[in-house]
Amino acid sequence: MTQPTDQGQAGGRRAGGGTSAAATIAVTIAAALVFPATGAGTTVASAAAAGRAVAHGTAGRAATAGGSLRAWGLNTFGQLGDGTTTNSDTPVKVKLPRGTRVTSMRAGCDHSLALTTTGHVLAWGYNSDGELGDGTTTNSDTPVKVKLPAGTKVKAIRAGCFHSLALTTTGHVLAWGYNGQGDLGDGTTTSSDTPVKVKLPQGTKVKAISAGSAHNLALTTTGHVLAWGLNASGQLGDGTTTGSDTPVKVKLPTGTRVIMTAAGEEHSLARTSTGRVLAWGDNTAGALGNGTTTSSLTPVRVKLPTGTKVRALFAGCLQSLARTKTGHVLAWGDNGAGALGDGTTTSSDTPVRVKLPAGTKVTAVAAGCNHNLALTTTGHVLAWGFNSDGELGNGTTTNSDLPVRVELPAGLVAIAVAAGPEADHSLAIVHKAKR
Repeated sequence: MTQPTDQGQAGGRRAGGGTSAAATIAVTIAAALVFPATGAGTTVASAAAAGRAVAHGTAGRAATAGGSLRAWGLNTFGQLGDGTTTNSDTPVKVKLPRGTRVTSMRAGCDHSLALTTTGHVLAWGYNSDGELGDGTTTNSDTPVKVKLPAGTKVKAIRAGCFHSLALTTTGHVLAWGYNGQGDLGDGTTTSSDTPVKVKLPQGTKVKAISAGSAHNLALTTTGHVLAWGLNASGQLGDGTTTGSDTPVKVKLPTGTRVIMTAAGEEHSLARTSTGRVLAWGDNTAGALGNGTTTSSLTPVRVKLPTGTKVRALFAGCLQSLARTKTGHVLAWGDNGAGALGDGTTTSSDTPVRVKLPAGTKVTAVAAGCNHNLALTTTGHVLAWGFNSDGELGNGTTTNSDLPVRVELPAGLVAIAVAAGPEADHSLAIVHKAKR
């Protein structure tokens, strides 16, 4: 397999900039959490129910009903899945197999993943290291099926820069693609073009996963966090900068129980059962949100505004996002391209509020490298930040430091959004608007 050069090193997309498509194979990415995914055997809502959910402000949860898929932004390796390698600054239709409905999706560096209502996993885009998991290293500009082990039922997917993850209904984690930094967690550094099992500690069951640039997080049923892969900035949170090709335990404060995680390019986030948000790893742009720009090898506390209740976390290249109980969005870290969405390009080492249009409530958020997405209660998608490749989907390639509306095709509403913290493309699950 051809291995990406300088995998895991600081990439050219950092600090509010952007790289050419060719440079993407020398940088890293993280896939951020967006919404819970469902797998085979899960009861799903009808399309009509999904429409009602949008109207009542539960659009993210309506994704369990599935829908078709739209993509926009960079497309050098076919990561938009529309059968071309042409960039698009407005959403295009992903060419899913006939009859397929998607419940979850993620954007990798230059590849994409989708989980279907039948529990299959589809992949498309860059595949030189086996990122698509189809037993080949051939790129594909339309979705192909990942070769899961027989009988496997998947309930969540995540895309790293050059690797992919899947969480099974039995609490195991599968990984495939590039493995030069131990990204696959199988005790080797050998890449794989089909899924292999992550070597979890004996008896461990996982209930949530996050994929970073070249590191990963697994939340266990006991509230602990495991991490593996690259650790140059302390993103594994174990108090060292030594990478690991098998999972190690994050050094959480004594008595801490975690309920959600997010992995960024080289930093990590977690929310505890008491509502605190912790962060660790690279902090050169303030992505840890603790009022400093000092990186940390173990978790530190994010300085949230008093009274804030966080419902979801997302991590980008050098920025972090949180969706609050009240439907607002907080952001912190690098802001060179307007990724904090506060109307400035001034970075912040503590959370600031994204300036959403008046009256807007958000049900889901996704972090790209230097751009971000928000799903509103009305089924619209907002985007802000870096836009050189059309990441914002508004028909331009002009950066925006305030949220702008993605130009979804007429008659469609979104029920879920996704990106990836070093991805320059975006994804949305859509269905027909209720009349």
